[in-house]
Amino acid sequence: MASCAALVLTLAACVTVDTTATSSTPPTTPSTLATTSTQATTTLPPTTTTAPPAPTTTDLPAFPPGRETLEHGGDTWALVLAGSDNVNDPALTEATQAAEDAGYITGPTDCDLGAEEALGMPDGTLTVSVYFETEADAQQAQLAFEARGVSGVVATVQTFCLD
Repeated sequence: MASCAALVLTLAACVTVDTTATSSTPPTTPSTLATTSTQATTTLPPTTTTAPPAPTTTDLPAFPPGRETLEHGGDTWALVLAGSDNVNDPALTEATQAAEDAGYITGPTDCDLGAEEALGMPDGTLTVSVYFETEADAQQAQLAFEARGVSGVVATVQTFCLD
């Protein structure tokens, strides 16, 4: 092994490189380079999210006209929207606001006989109702309110507190 190392050192000593020689010839470079350009283009389809369109007011059922005149002790069709024994119950406030948003005038009262029974609540319960000329109008209003997230019960009521 030592003789091999000596041989390598001897060979290395015999090799000389002349760094003083200069060449006037510039290094050879090809005059024309062949170039090819490949661009990989990936076209992806546009991403879409398919969500059901939000309902517009034209997609929702229309509200029928409310009853214009009520008589003390008279019977009428009503859509009873809420009931509670507490005048500060948010359900009464929300029902009143939903009725007003639909164009009706109403508020909590305990004067409509039959409204609390329609909701399955005891006598004297405060209720919020909207009144109509016909049962068909009350049912149409029920559908219109339900389409907007407000439930109600169609019933005939006897109105009081009108004098």
